[in-house]
Amino acid sequence: MSKNELLKKFWGYTTFKPLQEEIITSVLEGKDTLALLPTGGGKSLCYQLPALLMEGTVLVVSPLIALMEDQVKSLDKKGIKAMYFESHPKSLPLSQQLDNCIHGNYKVVYTSPERLTNELFLQQIAHAPITLIAVDEAHCISEWGHDFRPAYRKINKIRTVFPELPILALTASATPKVVKDIQAQLAFNGSRLFQQSFERPNLAYKIWKTEDKYNTAAQILKQQAGNGIVYCNTRRQTEQLAQFISQSGISSDFFHGGISADDKREKLEQWQHDAIRYMMATTAFGMGIDKADVRTVIHMQLPETLEHYYQETGRAGRDGKAAKAFLLLHDGDAEELKRQFLNYLPTAEELRSTYKDLCNFFQIAYGEGAEELFTLDFDRFCERYQRNKRKTLNCLEQFDREGIISLNPIKEIYMRVVSKCSPAQATDFIAHQNTAAQLLELLMRQHPYFFSEPITIEPSKICSSLKLSKERFKDALEQLQYGGFLQFSIPSAHFYIIPQTPREDQYTLKSVLQNSKVLYRQKRHKIEAMIAYAFESNRCKRNVILNYFGSSPSGICENCSSLTCSHDLDAEHDFENKLMQLLKAEPHSIQELKQKLYFEPLALQIVLERLLNQQKIKQSETQKYYWIYE
Repeated sequence: MSKNELLKKFWGYTTFKPLQEEIITSVLEGKDTLALLPTGGGKSLCYQLPALLMEGTVLVVSPLIALMEDQVKSLDKKGIKAMYFESHPKSLPLSQQLDNCIHGNYKVVYTSPERLTNELFLQQIAHAPITLIAVDEAHCISEWGHDFRPAYRKINKIRTVFPELPILALTASATPKVVKDIQAQLAFNGSRLFQQSFERPNLAYKIWKTEDKYNTAAQILKQQAGNGIVYCNTRRQTEQLAQFISQSGISSDFFHGGISADDKREKLEQWQHDAIRYMMATTAFGMGIDKADVRTVIHMQLPETLEHYYQETGRAGRDGKAAKAFLLLHDGDAEELKRQFLNYLPTAEELRSTYKDLCNFFQIAYGEGAEELFTLDFDRFCERYQRNKRKTLNCLEQFDREGIISLNPIKEIYMRVVSKCSPAQATDFIAHQNTAAQLLELLMRQHPYFFSEPITIEPSKICSSLKLSKERFKDALEQLQYGGFLQFSIPSAHFYIIPQTPREDQYTLKSVLQNSKVLYRQKRHKIEAMIAYAFESNRCKRNVILNYFGSSPSGICENCSSLTCSHDLDAEHDFENKLMQLLKAEPHSIQELKQKLYFEPLALQIVLERLLNQQKIKQSETQKYYWIYE
């Protein structure tokens, strides 16, 4: 079948998106190729479709397990055989996964970059019928790119295994410096570069300064047509804001990593089919989602980098029609961004002490621990060693990126249980032989130190052992807590940790300590660029983005909120007269005005200041404005 026939049969499209066909042709010609396609540009098709035209298997290097899972599920639904190398303790042994890759006739196989640092893995994968190597999120290879992952720097080892194979590197955003670094690190033979313009002429970049972000967000969403995404920094904020927006009469819901897989599927389907108009979400939402008609994207806080901002705003207006991206700011946001992403980066000493405490927590002796499986109760670990949770998680993630450990969140629900009774009291209660007594007896039998230290339990296993439903288990546990026999809680996180090397404190940490300095410099530079974009009002916002990514603008966009482009502040028709009529009718607070009118905060501020100076209005002690002019 031809490229176009495969495109129609498996993806349902009759035409390629810009540059897709050229990239695919370059790959099929055996050329090393770097593809810079914007969010929604169809990067995955550029290696998935060639996989159907080539003999053997395409090996895809990807940094995120969740993305690998989603891609494999999507390909399976299309009838394209795909797999990924799992590191979960409950997955198949690696040797069996390798056998499947070598003999299973898979068209697409995904792996993490850390796998390619393992010599035994490389020796085995050499026997697989690999015909193309694709490196997704290729900006991770460069210390000047966002989300730098040191393991990406070692991907070129695959060149020694498959020296003749072409490499396809893909990313949505990269500066010229990052482009050169990607090509150098992957030892490109030639420089086939396909790059779409970073310009989004249909997207208006709006920056509104406001001290009342929730009401301002509601005000914007009421005015805009179609659907959209509102990006929040925390899970809690997505839930709070969704409730606030819904109470304002606007169709909305929330989406974050803490909700169940079933809830995610249902919420996503409702949003994709416009049953929900606006989704309050953490920043991963929208990744890999093919919804072309998003009209509005709002950021409630400053994104971490311009790369993230460009990708997230780029989820609006993929259909080429007019769309808007709003960034809501207040004066404290710049310092908050620095605190959020710089102050929580661990120091060299914190990295050393966290690794030492982790080894002691698991009782790993020097020279031991490699490839053993440990379960980490994260709350308990931080509590025992008096550690800041956020910094500690950053340390663990750095260890994972460096290949020192393999860090996997545990999806099963665990509970932490603390005994509140004596052995004698427990023995007396067990004599009752009801469900709660049976549960207490099981806990005592399975955990010898039940009365002296907290224990961690897995409810699903206990339900299976006692043949209980979830409801009866919960009732029994609550009965024991109410009776003063125990206290239970659900910890915030558990992880499977597999050390990749034996414990040798100074030697093991050498690379992570060196790269922590690089990471700090990179973060600081990118945060400063993001703050400059947000708070500098004299430069066209589109042009700032284009210059950052090494493109040369032609004129200004005349569509953003910079002083060079905005001829009028954003407000509804006849805004000033409508405002005066409302104030003449009765006093209004700014929040009440936002509920009745659409206006950029600065537009209201200018009108109110003028009316105050003209002594046509006054402000009451309750912060309401009222008309006094006759």
